[in-house]
Amino acid sequence: MSKAAGPLTDALGRVVDLLVEHKIKLDALEHVLKETNPLVHEFYLGTIENLRTQKTAEVNRVLTQTLKSNPTKH
Repeated sequence: MSKAAGPLTDALGRVVDLLVEHKIKLDALEHVLKETNPLVHEFYLGTIENLRTQKTAEVNRVLTQTLKSNPTKH
């Protein structure tokens, strides 16, 4: 294993920690929003779904482009 594996693993771990922390905060904020303003909560859910769709399309586009430009070498 290369020397970079340690720092890379540490960096990835920190990114995952931040993502989990932000997910917890967003879930808490969503719960508060649901209780205080159901109409805005519905708008929020629609916006999140649209962003997920956009993200999926962008990830698929980038992966397709990457795979076409860097075919797997066997």
